[in-house]
Amino acid sequence: MQYMLYEIKWSNNKKPWQSCCHSTRTEHAEIHFIEDVFQEQRSDPSAHCSITWYMSWSPCGDCCKEIRDFLKDQPNVNLVIYVARIYWHKEETNRQGLRSLVNIGVTIRVMDLPAYSYCWRTFVDDDDEDEDDYWPRHFAPWIMLYSLELQTILQNIPSCLEISTDENQTPVFSLCVEDDQQKRALTSANP
Repeated sequence: MQYMLYEIKWSNNKKPWQSCCHSTRTEHAEIHFIEDVFQEQRSDPSAHCSITWYMSWSPCGDCCKEIRDFLKDQPNVNLVIYVARIYWHKEETNRQGLRSLVNIGVTIRVMDLPAYSYCWRTFVDDDDEDEDDYWPRHFAPWIMLYSLELQTILQNIPSCLEISTDENQTPVFSLCVEDDQQKRALTSANP
């Protein structure tokens, strides 16, 4: 299951539209947003629109193609994507898809602590609850390792991480540096 929190800011409206959606058995969250949510919210095709997605997983290769086509048809739209995890990070079609989005101006980042905090305060927070009761622990290592892997993808460097996960389990990371190109990337990522 993929979850997406989103924010749409129109140049002709001061208040952003904020909501969420998720994948279904037949449709990924990105496609639902493009085909349903965006079309329902669009009122003035000439208005500039800034969209931010906060996603549980990065888009797959097929969704990256749909996103590219959508952005080609919507030249006034700017898209920023924050991801919690990278979807099948060793599959070349997924890696190429993410690179193709960056090449057309999409910003893709692994969610950092300020982004998680913003999502929590904006989309989740219940004023009656103690935030510490629900705030996930130990994010910093995940953020660093997923960020490293995203950089290898965007720089077209072979993957240097093994990421093992079982459903509803904590991911286990193994660093596998095999060649000089990976060593240079790792060195430049950690000065």
